[in-house]
Amino acid sequence: MRAMKSAARMVMLPVVLLAALVTPVFAADAPLTEDVFRQRLGFGATVHMAYRDLACNAVKFDGFTAGMKEPGAHADVDRSPDGKQITMTVRKRGMPACPSPYPPITELPPFDLRDLGGKRVTSAALRGKPTLINFFFSTCVPCILEVKPLNQFAAQRPQVNFLAVTFDEADVARAFVDRFGFRWRIVPDARDFIDRVRVKNYPMMALFDAQGRLLGTRQGGARDELEAANVGPQLALWMDGLLRQNKAAGAK
Repeated sequence: MRAMKSAARMVMLPVVLLAALVTPVFAADAPLTEDVFRQRLGFGATVHMAYRDLACNAVKFDGFTAGMKEPGAHADVDRSPDGKQITMTVRKRGMPACPSPYPPITELPPFDLRDLGGKRVTSAALRGKPTLINFFFSTCVPCILEVKPLNQFAAQRPQVNFLAVTFDEADVARAFVDRFGFRWRIVPDARDFIDRVRVKNYPMMALFDAQGRLLGTRQGGARDELEAANVGPQLALWMDGLLRQNKAAGAK
């Protein structure tokens, strides 16, 4: 149990999905051009790239690469909700994050993805009902411990869309479902969408109303069986309260 609690604390730390891809690019001694950098990360020419140094100041690509070659450097990645702009910032362990250069998320970013069954899942198709999205990944211990209460929670609320979104590939996500019995609709390979929602900690919940407006986010997960028993009641208080507030605001 002690090892499980320790692992739980680890996934609560900020997680930037692209950081693991960005840092190794600078490990080689060969000169790196911005075009090559884009290609290695899979960003096309239509995506606007911006860069910041350790002081959170805007710099050109050369200044960013110089900062990334310093010992202990890594990149924080911010992505605009429409996915058309990306800002990469040089950071070191223990440094506070720079403010995001983009406005806060206020609505569900548009997406067109596939669930584990191969069926299309689109932001447009979710409209008409509130939507609760759980962001998780396969080796996240707090994610695993909340699966059973999340299943029970969703089964009692057919009036809500429930999605579980992960950056894991389909095979990995399917193995997770098979092993732990997660019964939400699972959307794998969703790194781009996750970046645009700006998920930095796991598991995370995001609640949207029937029109796709963001009502709130909260940290999910459980560190042990005792916390897992409280997942459903706490989630109900949070979600049902936000939906009531939203309904009351719409009635005015």
